[in-house]
Amino acid sequence: MTNGKQIKTNRYNPLLGLIVALVFAFVLCLPAILRTDGKWHEVLYAFLHNFIYALCCWFVYSWLLNSGIWNSPTTKIATKIWFSFLCFFILTCAILGYDAILSNIHPDNEFLDLEKNQRNLLLLVRAFIFNVIIYFVIYYIATLKEKQKKSLEVEQLKQAQLQANISTLKEQLSPHFLFNTLNTLSLLTNEEPVKEYIDKLANIYRYTLKHQSNNVTTLKQELEFVESYLYIIKTRLENAIEIHIKIDETLLSSKIPPLTLQLLVENAIKHNIASSSQPLEIQLYNSDNEFIVVENNFQPKLSVPVSTETGLNNIRNRYQLLFEKDIEIEQANEKFIVKLPVVL
Repeated sequence: MTNGKQIKTNRYNPLLGLIVALVFAFVLCLPAILRTDGKWHEVLYAFLHNFIYALCCWFVYSWLLNSGIWNSPTTKIATKIWFSFLCFFILTCAILGYDAILSNIHPDNEFLDLEKNQRNLLLLVRAFIFNVIIYFVIYYIATLKEKQKKSLEVEQLKQAQLQANISTLKEQLSPHFLFNTLNTLSLLTNEEPVKEYIDKLANIYRYTLKHQSNNVTTLKQELEFVESYLYIIKTRLENAIEIHIKIDETLLSSKIPPLTLQLLVENAIKHNIASSSQPLEIQLYNSDNEFIVVENNFQPKLSVPVSTETGLNNIRNRYQLLFEKDIEIEQANEKFIVKLPVVL
């Protein structure tokens, strides 16, 4: 998903499935066509037999490769293999029941000179080979579609980045001039609180300039930036806001999109009441080294319009595009929680 647009793909592609099933049925019936002695109804029956089976395989494997189990980033490789093997095994063995049903409708002349067990074994072997071929045809097509989708997402991300850069250039008023001005102001004053405030503001501006063209930074750099940002907020809101940060040092080298934590803190302040009588509590901590958690008590402002979740969607999209991971958003027990996956 990029720029609010989701790339949609045809999950089953019935037209392509019909073509593949027709080709498979024709190839399997080719020997019967070459040696037929005028009994074309037998050839037609065998063709329909193979065509229907091939079409069923197509839809089952298409469903498998497009299912949530297969595509979920949390699904283990072993689970995917066993799930694929189960579908493969069921479809291969289903040929016996399928053949028995159709044989009652129209007798099959194939392998009539063999015993029942030998005939069933040949049917299973043929179904096994058939399933291997059609599975890898569908897998190959699905892989090509996935590569195409990724290429399109990357191109859309580049376009979005280009548009953002253009907008930044239009809106910027000599950023280095403003940054240097802040440093000059710090030198002109002797009051320590003012100097510290200006230094923190300069840190914020320095970080923004440094990472405006970067997609990824370290958690350590992001936390240092957030601490400067929180100093500015704390100076303005004083006792109306309480902020606690507790992150394991082992996670400081992990990756995170720039300004993510700042955006979540800003989002909490924007949409919640923060006063001395109802202080806003914001906590940043890690959960089992799997998530970086930003949590605040939920006390929404009545005067703020309904949230469009633009900021949260921005973070969600960046994690999907950069890391192929999903953020988690929870609202329970008067708490609003956002969990960011740890990316090492």
